[in-house]
Amino acid sequence: MDEAPPTGSPPIIGVIGLGRMGAPIARALTAEFAVGGFDIDPTRGASVPGLRSFGSAGDLAAASDVLVTVLPGPAELREVMRSAFPELRREGLWVDLTSGDPTVTRHLAAQAHERGIDVVSAPMGGSVAEAERAALIFYLGGAESAVERALPVLRPLSRPDGLRRAGSRPEDAQIVKLLANGLWFAHALAAAEALLIGQGLGMQPSDLHRLLRDSAGGSRFLDDHAERLLDGDYLTTFGLDRVVDELDAVAAMGRVANAPTPVLDASADAHRAALERYGPELGELLGVRMLEEDAGRTLRRERG
Repeated sequence: MDEAPPTGSPPIIGVIGLGRMGAPIARALTAEFAVGGFDIDPTRGASVPGLRSFGSAGDLAAASDVLVTVLPGPAELREVMRSAFPELRREGLWVDLTSGDPTVTRHLAAQAHERGIDVVSAPMGGSVAEAERAALIFYLGGAESAVERALPVLRPLSRPDGLRRAGSRPEDAQIVKLLANGLWFAHALAAAEALLIGQGLGMQPSDLHRLLRDSAGGSRFLDDHAERLLDGDYLTTFGLDRVVDELDAVAAMGRVANAPTPVLDASADAHRAALERYGPELGELLGVRMLEEDAGRTLRRERG
């Protein structure tokens, strides 16, 4: 394990995962920190000027004061941390930006704490474009002292109101993020159903969208994302298989909480049917595409 850097030297931030979200995050961090990176695809580091590339997750962890993970999901996170944990410095900080499973987060955080490592779980809200603009939202879970240590790393990545405290346990942030995503997926399907009903009864989808957006039935989907659907964009930055994974995690949380979830379960069933139809394609709104196909028409704005 590497020795800690001399007192007063700038912290070294290690970023594991340089994909669609990790690369813009690493680029933003290089403006303020010395940044190292590792990805299973070694060519990805070339997209981050000033990044020092490492050959393994363990080597990067050993060189880092703060380790940041930006991975596709909990399976990848478990695998990476198996090699990173033994190399992380005692009294170091691990900030996990992966959207995952609260149970996995709890177990990994316990392992980190046994090694004297602070942990902050900070799953992201936002798109690749928002990552490029450093305008992400983060839900923060962890001890107050650990969160305070993480803030200088997260502020350069977030919009002004984007750092949102979820709770003192690392898994609290994952619970909030999964529930937020579960609601968004359900809202998207429900809104598409409403728009298809109105369209079938002679209304233009864009006119109906405008009216519903400002009604009692408004939602973040109608506010920020339905316009893209009306332009034919199924939001192809997140895989349909990941949507189903997250909805399965929400269902598991409901069982543990002994909470009935018929509406969220119906959303999960619809997205699972879409996965069977299209496979693990990119597109958070492929469930909506399935509804369109079943209705025999698409939700598009009228062209003047």
